[in-house]
Amino acid sequence: MSITPPGRFTGAGARVPSDGPRWLYAAPGRLRAPWRLMVFGLVLLVTQPIADAVITPIVGAVGRAVAWRLEAYPWVTAVAVWAALAVALRSVDLAPWAAVGLDRSAWRPGRLLAGGLVGLGALGVTMGVLWVTGSVSLQAVGGDAGMTADVWSTESWGRVAVRVGLFLAPAALWEEWIFRGYLWTVAEAAGGIQVARWSTAVAFGLVHLLNPGVTVISTLAVVVAGLALGAVREGTGSLAVAWLAHWGWNWGMAALWHVPVSGIPFATPSYRTVVQGPVWWTGGAWGPEGGAAALVVLGTAVVGGTWWRTRTSQTRTGKVAS
Repeated sequence: MSITPPGRFTGAGARVPSDGPRWLYAAPGRLRAPWRLMVFGLVLLVTQPIADAVITPIVGAVGRAVAWRLEAYPWVTAVAVWAALAVALRSVDLAPWAAVGLDRSAWRPGRLLAGGLVGLGALGVTMGVLWVTGSVSLQAVGGDAGMTADVWSTESWGRVAVRVGLFLAPAALWEEWIFRGYLWTVAEAAGGIQVARWSTAVAFGLVHLLNPGVTVISTLAVVVAGLALGAVREGTGSLAVAWLAHWGWNWGMAALWHVPVSGIPFATPSYRTVVQGPVWWTGGAWGPEGGAAALVVLGTAVVGGTWWRTRTSQTRTGKVAS
């Protein structure tokens, strides 16, 4: 749904398409997509160091207070992206938060809980497929299990799960604010819903090329994951629900199954998941989300969701017509 910014070019002296440079404006008061994204990017360049200067000391102080090692950069990036999003959306586009699926209704607790369960459920199905095919098993670990100190942890499962959650939550949040948030909104306004679906999913896959252990299949799987998260955002109208689905998937891998998340290993207390079998199927060092098993599960979810959305739309259209 495209939302035309209200207010800026209305009334006496209003700008109309004929008296504005067409290379700059797509409609009265609305910059073309490249310029909107450029403004967002430039604002982000400014807000990132400011957020770093403010947030890093706060996170460091909290970490010292609770005797935990907390990473500041996902929180820094989340704050910087939020600031850039606020400036671009509210000051440039003059659009409401609903334009990016972040109005009040997007934050209803029941919907957020459902989003987290969707992410955990999709991961559970993926791990179930790997287990049925003999590709994963659980193994107790300890200091003599041959695991490096940065992966094995003597802390309790609960402490590790909370700390991992505090790392992954803002990381998933800023990714959703960018890809299924502003980029989606700009792409939809410029080219329609199909452009929004595919451009954001492909961009999501390309940015993960920077992660360690990337493969062709892992990139395809991340693109399909982007399509799935886009379907959640589109189906619920809530970017917050898509964020919780994203976070639930990532947190489940790191805290429940103790497998790498997009090539990044996390601390493993008490037990770990041993992955065996071809890398193309299991994801190998990238983690289960980088293998064909995840590709099949997520692809099936996208196809099923598309079919259901189309069927529901046709049913509603039929009821209205009748």
